[in-house]
Amino acid sequence: MNKLFRNKVGNWLLGLLVVTIVLPFIASYFDWSTLTKVTFVYFFLNGGFALAFGYAIRKRGFRFYYVFVQPLVFALLSNWLFSLVNDTYGYYLVFLYLVLTFFTYLANTSDDPDENELPVDGGYRDI
Repeated sequence: MNKLFRNKVGNWLLGLLVVTIVLPFIASYFDWSTLTKVTFVYFFLNGGFALAFGYAIRKRGFRFYYVFVQPLVFALLSNWLFSLVNDTYGYYLVFLYLVLTFFTYLANTSDDPDENELPVDGGYRDI
C-alpha cells in the first residue's frame, strides 16, 4: 500500500473518487440545475480531470489499464449504483471521459523520460 502512494497512484485515485462521486453527490444534494451540473461538474471538472489523469498515466508510467478507471468508476457508481447522473446522458459522459483520457495518454510523447533511451529491439550487436 505504501508503494501505491509512493508513486502517486493513490493520490490520483483519491482525486478520482472526489471528482466522480463526491462532486456529483454535492451537486445533487444542493439540487443544482441540470444545466449547471452538466456544464460545471461533468464537463469542466470531470473532463479536466480526465485530461490531467490521462497525462499523468503517460508521464508517470502508470499501467495502461488506468485509462479505463475514471470512466468505469463514473459509470458504475455515479451513474448506475447511486443514480447521481441522469441515464439519458450519463453514459455519453462516460464515453467522453474515456476519449479525453485516451487523448492525453496518446498525445505528444516528446517530453517523456524514456524518449532518449537507446532502442534494444535487435540487441546490441556492435558492442
